[in-house]
Amino acid sequence: MSSIGRHLQSHNQDPQNGYLLGDSGYPCRPFLITPFLQPRNENEERFNKAHISTRNVVERVFGVWKRTFHILHGEIRMKPHRVTRIIVACAVLHNLRLQWGEPQEGSDSDQDQPPTEIFQGTMDGKGVRQHIVQTYF
Repeated sequence: MSSIGRHLQSHNQDPQNGYLLGDSGYPCRPFLITPFLQPRNENEERFNKAHISTRNVVERVFGVWKRTFHILHGEIRMKPHRVTRIIVACAVLHNLRLQWGEPQEGSDSDQDQPPTEIFQGTMDGKGVRQHIVQTYF
């Protein structure tokens, strides 16, 4: 129901633009890929493992941000507009830190390339997810 979710729902009709990863509490959508609740085969199990490990990378970055920018460590009691600016500033500072080669703990340097296989099927979440499983797992 967020503005980014509404934007992606109406504008992200091309898998080449990427996907968001969500946990199983979210519905599977063409732009929001969730894990299989009950994987039926080895390919779906491998997909779930890859999905979880990818989400873990993002969660580790949030952990780095919280350790680096102490304002993010607890509750921020400000108006949402100001909190948004703070988070964007932290992202910019984090990226500058990476660009300047500042030391950081637990870095992940393996950058995966986006998929090159174009999905031609029905643009529903489960169809997109199944295409990913069949193509890459």
